[in-house]
Amino acid sequence: MKISRVETITIRHSWGEPHEGVTREWPLVLIHTDGGPTGVGRGGNIDTIEQDLAPLIVGEDPRRIAMLWERMYEAVWRVRGPVMGGMASIGAIDIALWDILGKSCGEPIWRLLGGYRDSVPAYADGIGYVPQSPETVASLVKKHAGLGYKAVKFHLYAHDDEAAVVKVKLSREALGPDLKLMVDAHRTWHGSRAVEMVRRFEPYNLFWIEEPVRQDDEPAYLRMVREATSALVAGGESEGTLYGVRRLITDGGLQVVQTDIIGGGGYTGLMRIAALAEAHHVYVAPHGAQFPEINCHLVAGVPNGLMVSACPDVEPYEIWSKLYNPSFRVVDGQIQMTDRPGLGLDLNEDFIAEYRVEAPIQQSHPGR
Repeated sequence: MKISRVETITIRHSWGEPHEGVTREWPLVLIHTDGGPTGVGRGGNIDTIEQDLAPLIVGEDPRRIAMLWERMYEAVWRVRGPVMGGMASIGAIDIALWDILGKSCGEPIWRLLGGYRDSVPAYADGIGYVPQSPETVASLVKKHAGLGYKAVKFHLYAHDDEAAVVKVKLSREALGPDLKLMVDAHRTWHGSRAVEMVRRFEPYNLFWIEEPVRQDDEPAYLRMVREATSALVAGGESEGTLYGVRRLITDGGLQVVQTDIIGGGGYTGLMRIAALAEAHHVYVAPHGAQFPEINCHLVAGVPNGLMVSACPDVEPYEIWSKLYNPSFRVVDGQIQMTDRPGLGLDLNEDFIAEYRVEAPIQQSHPGR
């Protein structure tokens, strides 16, 4: 079996309420083989995939995933660096390669990754993407719990510390004492301020506090926060390399690694990170409220998988339930893994045809 072609598709869909007129683009990557299965991946940078990575893998056996991953990893360091879409582009391709591997041997990815559990808990995400009052946040927290989720997270973007405390207080009251409540602070505070804030949150029994500190001295600040709170300290969603995650764990005391499944280099990259985390008694809960159908295989495969993030399909900030036919679903806060090979997903061709962005005419680039 050989890779015959790498195809990229961009979906443009509303982000938020349709009347607001805001859209967001979602790349898909299809890896075709010569007579074998086609693998599906999501995310990445289209230019990086088409210009830098596709030429490295076309003609190769798609089942030699580790070899191809290392080849692409070396290439993004030489060409564009691990940022600028580099690691995410590797991740999109890697996911598609694992999809091919599973389809070729008739096994689901979660089982190939280890098959530790056949059902994965999901937490509701998607609150606070836009400015919202404490009352609105608490109302949405209650709404998401009413959908069957046993854990709910909201986001803090605005630098209003007093409002943040009220949001946590009202959300805990709305959720009750038994369900999990998490807060994503988006690297809002420096170390001493973060310590003050998590102490103010302490009466409300947060399950985790996510990315509470600025990035300029992140490991040292994280260590300060860990020592000040009973909540788990989560983060690392933007850290795509094994070595960066190692620093956050060993120097920062990170307790939940949230490296993005795509930005961390797909299943190949995340399996390495999961093993590193397990060696330090740390959980993995990959970032990505918009791709629980990808994350669930990783969390199902490894012993230290914790939960996956899912923007509920009743919210306007959601895409994953629309991409497949039949729709991928989270039921009562759980994702039931199946025996279907690979990702176990069939693309919704009608939806893709309706929202597909036609590729622009390519212009020549001197020196490229």
